[in-house]
Amino acid sequence: MTATVTRIEYTLPVNDPVAEDQVQLSRDDLWTGLVAKAADPRPYVPAITECTVVSEGPQGLVREITRAGDRFREVVVFDIGHRVSFRRADEREVWTIDNVIDEDATGALVLTFSGEFEREFGASRLAAMRTAMAETAARTLAVIRAGAAA
Repeated sequence: MTATVTRIEYTLPVNDPVAEDQVQLSRDDLWTGLVAKAADPRPYVPAITECTVVSEGPQGLVREITRAGDRFREVVVFDIGHRVSFRRADEREVWTIDNVIDEDATGALVLTFSGEFEREFGASRLAAMRTAMAETAARTLAVIRAGAAA
C-alpha cells in the first residue's frame, strides 16, 4: 500500500521595491533569521510555546518543541544559505517543513514555505493549514526584518 502524501506550499516576495521605508533584507539577513528561527521558533510561530535545543552542529540541530500542547522532537537540517528543513518522524506524525530562500524570474528574493505530510487532510483542515503557513511565512519575514532594522 502506498502512503498518502499531502503537500502545501506558499511563496512570498522578500522585499517590496516600492516600499521606500521598508528595511530591505539580503540573502544573509534571511539566512541568519532562519537559523535563529530553528533555535528558538517562538517569536516566529506563536503556536510554539516551548523549545529546547537537544543538540546542535554546523549542519543543523535537534530540538524538542511544544506546539498546541503537543510535545515532540524535530530534526532540523541546514542547507547552508538556502534551506532549513524541519522533520518530525514519530509514532504520531511524519512530516517535513522546508523554509527556502530563492529568487524569482526577475532575480528578486523570495521565501518559500512548504510542507509534506504523510497523511490526508479534509478540505477545511487543508485550507486552514494553507492559511497558517501563509501567516507564518509573513510573520517570519516581519520578525527577521525587525531584527535587521535594530
